[in-house]
Amino acid sequence: MEVYYSQRFNPEELALLGRAIGTISHGTIIVGRDGRAISRYGKRAMVVGIVSTGSTIMDVRLIPLIALKDFAHRKGLPLAYVYYYGGVRVYVSGIDSDEIGAIMESKSFIEAQPNDIGATVYYPNALDDFLHEVFKYYNFRVEGKALVDAMNTPAVLFFPRMSDHFGFEVELINDMMTSYLPPKPKEVFMHKLQKGEYDFGLRFRPEGIVEFYKDGEELEFGSMWKLLDHMRKNL
Repeated sequence: MEVYYSQRFNPEELALLGRAIGTISHGTIIVGRDGRAISRYGKRAMVVGIVSTGSTIMDVRLIPLIALKDFAHRKGLPLAYVYYYGGVRVYVSGIDSDEIGAIMESKSFIEAQPNDIGATVYYPNALDDFLHEVFKYYNFRVEGKALVDAMNTPAVLFFPRMSDHFGFEVELINDMMTSYLPPKPKEVFMHKLQKGEYDFGLRFRPEGIVEFYKDGEELEFGSMWKLLDHMRKNL
């Protein structure tokens, strides 16, 4: 769930948000970000707040949100993800958003003693490990060509590894994951999909949802595992 949005970059607010997240979870939290510099710095500010409560950070750095959701679910850990889409946004899972709001309002944060400040564990290979696990489980082949709208998110990092493994051709649009320009609208994707010679389409939204298109049908998935289950049965 999205718990923060600001058109401006405000590291103080992100640090306070981190303090609220750390106060509630008070354990290990997985954090990640998209490809913009503002998200990298925003994540750093949020992490300062989290570790100030004594919570530990597993920092997976740059990763598509939909992959991080699956990764964190299998680890059984909460996540916090900083990304840019018309402003700075923070998505959390495994943490009660109402509690975050209440802690932010009351400012009743846990304050760790200096020797109890939380640690940061870096896990830069999280996406590689996620894809390795996916490819080990799924070994079907998909024929044909797909139009993929990455919506200027790190979902572009799925390719060409995913298309190579499953055997389909990909044409990417909105593949500039470091750009602050808004992605071309959905209408452009739909027009191209309908007019071109594509067997199916994928559209990766910034909030960690993927849309699947085939033969006029549109479905949404919040997990890569669920998407691939559907592709295995229907392609």
